Amino acid sequence: MPTLYKPFRGSHGISRGFTGRDYRTQHTGVDYRTPKRTPVLASAAGVVVRSVDLTVSYGRYIIIAHSGGVFTLYAHLDKRQAGEGARVAVGQRIGLSGSTGRSTGPHLHFEVRKGRNSSAATVNPVPLLKGSPPTVTELTEPTGLTGLTDAPGAVGAAVVSAPEAAEVTDVTDVTDEPDTREVVEPGETVEPGEAVEPGGVREPGVAPDQ
Repeated sequence: MPTLYKPFRGSHGISRGFTGRDYRTQHTGVDYRTPKRTPVLASAAGVVVRSVDLTVSYGRYIIIAHSGGVFTLYAHLDKRQAGEGARVAVGQRIGLSGSTGRSTGPHLHFEVRKGRNSSAATVNPVPLLKGSPPTVTELTEPTGLTGLTDAPGAVGAAVVSAPEAAEVTDVTDVTDEPDTREVVEPGETVEPGEAVEPGGVREPGVAPDQ
């Protein structure tokens, strides 16, 4: 397990914590009360394997693969600033927090997953986090990333060298496909009176912010 840090600097409270792995009935991540456009930072060095824009579910989100079969997910972003294949250092800015997707207010939904791909089971991130990440001074080369089943073919092609670097714009391989775990069956409702069209998606187990 790599050393993981909070995905931001400073202090932001938790509006909803991790309640379990079952995305159908439980909250599989942590919601931080980050104001809109708070810099979102990589929790550890790794490679971006998903950088996606959705209008539902997680909204704009990024998934980073780390050593040891660990993945971190950053959702409801106002802006993505790292494309698929980008190698990022711990503490490097990858986006800005927001309220996209299924969200009733600005916050950052953060997950830690462990397994062979980015759809692996989630674990409670809070006991794993070591505080604010260090300031980025140079890129840290990720290790132990072989054997990933969903790593993009362009891994290593797009590199962001500092948290203030210009955003990666080459995201031609990005798809809008969410994890299969998030698919909502036809006719299912997310909230009272809010029908979901066949093939729609939602953020598993996450209720609107309080």
